[in-house]
Amino acid sequence: MHIRSGSLAILVASAVMLSSAPARASQVAYESFTPSFPIHANGGTGFNGPWTQGGFNVSGSGYTPLEGSLCFAKLPASGGSVSGPAFSAINGAVRNLASPLGQDNTTVYLSFLIQPQGTLHAGIFRGFFGLTLSGSLGTELFVGKPGGGADDEYVLEARGGAFQVPSGTSAVVGRTALLVVRADFRPGKDVFTLYVNPRPRDPEPSSGAVEADLDLGLVSRLGLYSTGAFAIDEVRIGTTYADVVPVGGSARFHEFHGCQDDDHDGDDDHGHGHGH
Repeated sequence: MHIRSGSLAILVASAVMLSSAPARASQVAYESFTPSFPIHANGGTGFNGPWTQGGFNVSGSGYTPLEGSLCFAKLPASGGSVSGPAFSAINGAVRNLASPLGQDNTTVYLSFLIQPQGTLHAGIFRGFFGLTLSGSLGTELFVGKPGGGADDEYVLEARGGAFQVPSGTSAVVGRTALLVVRADFRPGKDVFTLYVNPRPRDPEPSSGAVEADLDLGLVSRLGLYSTGAFAIDEVRIGTTYADVVPVGGSARFHEFHGCQDDDHDGDDDHGHGHGH
């Protein structure tokens, strides 16, 4: 990945090609996009090597590091995030996991913060953006704002648009969303459930948008994949819901620029925007 065109060589030369430190017991991987990203692009835990340009039909990786974290109230953040503008070609970056996911009869959770920016739908293919999970059977799961179908909502789908399952929650420019995916890996087709904006202090939701048409096999790689303007932060993978939706932080909303109390109850339960 690079900051601007021509920077990928600097990234590769600067990156430390070693696995990150191991994550805590049931947390598989964590990427907070600290301010050093993407010059070294090797922060976080649970990965094998740094971020590099890659993905289906990708021709660039023009992502930019930001000093501030995306803000979602009560969800702890470590500082830093990454953004990408609207593109006229597909952009992407990939990173290998230290240990693959997807063994039959296991459950894994993925969460991340995402914020639409600029003009929704700007960019080729109506400005899609999100995260991908790449499987060993040649299939990829895409989580985010798609380029077709319900393209104003957050969805689950096969990368490319097949088997799309809308969440019913709109992608709103300038508003940070917390996307959580429960992945139940089974013999044959896997089952993926998307929760949008669950409260960090609450238990796992009882229902969500369910995708049950894909068999990923073993998952060894994450990807950023986009043509639309967006920012992403706080990527977590764990074996429990609490691993990826931790509760933390005692700060009030006025201490986080852009965070709001959507319930208007004065409580820090649901917020959006960039932190300082």
